[in-house]
Amino acid sequence: MPDAASILGGVAFLGASGALVYGGAVAGVVREALRPERKTIGWALGRGLPSEPTAWGLPASEWTHEFEGARCPVFEIGDTDPKAPTAIVLHGFARSRYDALARLGPILHHARRFLLPDLPGHGDAVGRGTRLGTDEDRFVASLAAAHATGPIVLVGHSLGATVALHAAALDTLAPRVGGVLALAPYERLRTPLGARLDLRGMPRDALVGPALAILGSFGVRERSTRDAAARVRCPVAVLAGAADPVTPVEESRAIADAARTSRFTLIRNARHDDFHTLGRDEMVAAMAWLTHNAPR
Repeated sequence: MPDAASILGGVAFLGASGALVYGGAVAGVVREALRPERKTIGWALGRGLPSEPTAWGLPASEWTHEFEGARCPVFEIGDTDPKAPTAIVLHGFARSRYDALARLGPILHHARRFLLPDLPGHGDAVGRGTRLGTDEDRFVASLAAAHATGPIVLVGHSLGATVALHAAALDTLAPRVGGVLALAPYERLRTPLGARLDLRGMPRDALVGPALAILGSFGVRERSTRDAAARVRCPVAVLAGAADPVTPVEESRAIADAARTSRFTLIRNARHDDFHTLGRDEMVAAMAWLTHNAPR
């Protein structure tokens, strides 16, 4: 029969082992958040997605925009006149300009020029990493200031949708933005972090808080997308998927409700990444609504 010292030693060992497992899980959440998988041209080719900016039959070029230590590739598609109405299309977390390129179909007729950047830390961007929406709104503002002199529409998916809304609320950019199309925007960073854990059967409540605390030491801060939407002056169209496992419908709806002028559309059967296919008609209608309601 084991003595008390052996029992205590076993308990201590199990406790230490559990702490190591727990610490490793938290570190894994942080690492994945700060170093998202790179979705580059090979990813697009492997899924049969457009891999060249000329895929839509429009004039196109590719160049790099620099922002606070990041060098981010940008697809420029359509009218080369910098004064042409411009849509800046922002991809989601762990996606890239190639993902944005695949989503262009429903919005092609509602702008003359399109800018599709890799956000910092994503795709082929080099240098500074992602801040998960903490300051990427300033990246959008710097991109617009350098390369878009005409009216602007911001289009974003998931992380890109939250960035678009925060960018549209910036005093420096707001007067130039005529509308925002937000696909599956979420309220705070804890939403997608928790959803990814849920999808893997990992304990959301035990891991999200510590992960966010550590992310804070890397300059990542949670911000309210709903508060940003309330500050936006232009019309906001929000689309949500009824079967989205990442962004709860109620969060997207609350973001739309917070905006001064808004339209909310629920896409039946849509998950998180298929709005441009299952929700194509809804995207077309939302862009038409934005165009009709844009400030004159």
